[in-house]
Amino acid sequence: MKAFPIIVSSPSGAGKTTIVDAVLKKNKTVSRVITATTRAPRKGEKNGKDYHFWTIKQFEQAIKKNQMLEWAQVHTHYYGIPKKSVDGLLKKNICPILVIDVQGARTVKKAYPQAVTVFIIPPSLKELKKRILGRNDNTQDIEIRLETAKKEMQELDRYDYALLNDDLKKAIEGMAGIIAAEQCSTGRQDLKKLKILK
Repeated sequence: MKAFPIIVSSPSGAGKTTIVDAVLKKNKTVSRVITATTRAPRKGEKNGKDYHFWTIKQFEQAIKKNQMLEWAQVHTHYYGIPKKSVDGLLKKNICPILVIDVQGARTVKKAYPQAVTVFIIPPSLKELKKRILGRNDNTQDIEIRLETAKKEMQELDRYDYALLNDDLKKAIEGMAGIIAAEQCSTGRQDLKKLKILK
């Protein structure tokens, strides 16, 4: 199998991180891409495992040298994906999983046309609001997130797969199934290496 990037997007609160984390625990042919940030590590976070914790100077140099696949400045901090984080996994024939927003997904798909894109859909906006409320009590923030969710869901037809998360166990199985099916696709095989064809 030729490794390929797996792009996973969803509105905030739809469960993408939970689903991806569950798949990563069971499947060793995939790995999360470690992103870079200039913010300080939070308690328990380790450099090179959770994030690449860079200085502003390091990050800006990486941008200038065109070493970032995509990046953004959020308030006073930079966040982004170093190209080497993706390419390093592909060289090891491991499928990199990128949990990113719809804008980032477009950028990555352009750089890696062989990437598979999966959009995780919440059961309803009402349920999404309930999930966001469970994580955040800032009413203004919740309304902004819901408006963003509506805009993000308009990008759904750009994705290869739509995965409904109304039952977490089924959604995890669905994600695992998508990855397995794509890995078995004839277009992703080195057919000359398959002994049966010799």
